[in-house]
Order: sequence, then C-alpha cells, then structure tokens
Amino acid sequence: MTVDIHTHILPDLDDGASNLNESLEMARIAAADGTTHLFATPHHRDYRSLSRYNVADRVAELQSKLDETDIQLTLIPGHEVRLYDDMFDDWDKELAGPLGGSRYVLAEPLFHRYNKRTDDMLFELFDRGYIPIMAHPERISPIQENLSLIEPFLARGGLTQLTADSLTFDRDWRAKKTAETMLRNDMAHIIASDAHKPYRRKPQLSAACKAAALIVGEAQATAMVSTTPLAVVNDELVPVSSFQQVL
Repeated sequence: MTVDIHTHILPDLDDGASNLNESLEMARIAAADGTTHLFATPHHRDYRSLSRYNVADRVAELQSKLDETDIQLTLIPGHEVRLYDDMFDDWDKELAGPLGGSRYVLAEPLFHRYNKRTDDMLFELFDRGYIPIMAHPERISPIQENLSLIEPFLARGGLTQLTADSLTFDRDWRAKKTAETMLRNDMAHIIASDAHKPYRRKPQLSAACKAAALIVGEAQATAMVSTTPLAVVNDELVPVSSFQQVL
C-alpha cells in the first residue's frame, strides 16, 4: 500500500491540475505507479481559498469521477498550509486544516524565509494538539543553507516530507543534496510527490523510493511511502527516531 500525502490534484483551484481531464490523468499515473491512497492538498491561500468542508466536497466529486472510470485510487482531503504570519487567522476560520481527519498538518514554510516566527507557528500547532509535517524542507532556501534550522522542530517530534523529484532529478542540485543529507542524518520521514500536473512533477513515488533506498536501505525507504504515511491516513502516531546533529 503506497500513500501520497501531498498533491495538487483537484482541478481549477491552484497551480495544480487545470481541469478535470488533468486530474483524471494524474490519478491514472498515480494508480499505475502503485499509489493506493492520495491526499488532495490545495494551497490554503494565494489562489482560491476553500474551507475544509469545501475541499472535502471537491474531493468527493473527484472521487466519484475516479470510481466511474474505474481508477483504483482513494482520495483524502487536506490542505497545504503555508506558514504566513497570520496563518492561524485562516486556521480559526477553517480556511486551513489538517490532513483528513487526522492530527497531522502539512505545513509549508515560506521558500525564502525561516525564522523564529516559523518555529513559533509550528510549535503552536503542537500546542493545539497537532503534529506538523514540514513540506519539502529540502527546497526551502534558508534550510538548504543551514539544516540545523529545523533541529528544534525535529526535536519536538515534527516530521518532514521530501519531494520525490528532489531525489530523482539533478536539475535542482541544491534540493537533491539537501534531501540526501537529510536522509543520511535521519531527518526525513515521508516521501510525497507534490504532484502538480500529469506532465510536470507527476504523482509518482516508486523511482524516488528506489533512490532513497540507496541511502537508507530498502526497508526504511519503503516505509517512507507506505507505513509512515499510512499512519497519517489512520491518525496513528509515527515513531520518530533521534536524528544526528548536522555538523
């Protein structure tokens, strides 16, 4: 069972699928690659802001289309929650929310800023009873320059999600190098596609899993696309191993 916790598969909402045909093609690609469960995680802001309930309705609509066309894929609603300073204003209005009915939150730092306020928001999520999963830290510029920035987050029990393309494509060498360093130092927990299109950043995890296996071994790499994200689906606690400090 393979689970993808981060995709932009819902049509005509953000910079992901433009229409229903693209959504269906993304679903076919994911299913053909072995994915069984896929979270639809539109950006909670910057594009069209939808409440948790609106996202759930959109997911139900798309699921019915998948069922009609016999695409064997289970969709689950969520948000990619961007860590703006006023994020909790949106959260309290239910314009941002967790992954499915779980305690897990897919939290995205700003690409060019990571500071105390970022940590404060992540820690407030913990204080509210949630467990943040940091989206694609290997692509965040300040983290690329200084991985120790996320050590307090990891020490608190936070999880991280690497983007599959960061492990399989060389064109973003900084993201690739950072992702590989995170794997070697037990700082990565989940691999997801962050799929946007059927032709760009596709919803495929198998190749990235094989790439990760060269660093952490097959069992741990497989867990990053199966048992660990499945715990998110089932709202179960993920055991987090201690990580090695980055020198």
